[in-house]
Amino acid sequence: MRNKTLIIFLTSFFCLPMLSLAYEAIEVKNGGSIEGTVEFIGTTIPQDKTFTVSSEPKYCGKTLRTEKYLISPEKKIKNVVVYLRGIKSGKAIPEQTVNVSELKCAFVPHVALGFTGNKFVAKNEDPVLHTIHVYASVNGRTLYSIGLPEQGADVKKTLTRPGAMELNCDCHPWMVGYVYILDHPYAALTNERGEFVIENIPPGTYTVEAWQEALGTIKLEEVKVESGKVSKIKVLYTSGIKLN
Repeated sequence: MRNKTLIIFLTSFFCLPMLSLAYEAIEVKNGGSIEGTVEFIGTTIPQDKTFTVSSEPKYCGKTLRTEKYLISPEKKIKNVVVYLRGIKSGKAIPEQTVNVSELKCAFVPHVALGFTGNKFVAKNEDPVLHTIHVYASVNGRTLYSIGLPEQGADVKKTLTRPGAMELNCDCHPWMVGYVYILDHPYAALTNERGEFVIENIPPGTYTVEAWQEALGTIKLEEVKVESGKVSKIKVLYTSGIKLN
């Protein structure tokens, strides 16, 4: 009887911390904001490449350009996911649908931002066969691979795993896209000027992380957010970032 009691106690003890990690939606009164830009400061700016399309040129076009870097001449970086790390409570996670189209043999948008519990819809907008091959992480294991044989065909799923979910098409191997998923709502995606804004944050001190598909993940520690104020930061990438 003692052994059984000990097992029950240990099970409860080790499970309690896991339960406490769940994000909690609370009312945020007079929260603060973080806004800024993501920039490349290396000496040589990585360039996206133009390549010849190997199939379906009638619909895909004869040439396409990669969207791996998207660094402007002013060294601002588009499609960087910027987020707070480890925040446990705050505004509610938005209920939204993350839509990704297979259009002209590319994933549009190339990078999407989603949150756990959101619906994910992938749709074939081309009159050619596509598949939606989804990996749990970058170069990770397959979650599912579904054929979308005709224009208008789609697949609906629910986002459940935080992290970078990679999208491929088995029919057109150059097609790559991403959905970056978080289990809290404090995240933003940079625009073509490298700008982002994260709003309505409870006052406190946070670690800010940024993820970019080719340059990896970097972080800024000790970013202070004050009630009703805007904290301005810069996220700076170099060519030496280790890929995650």
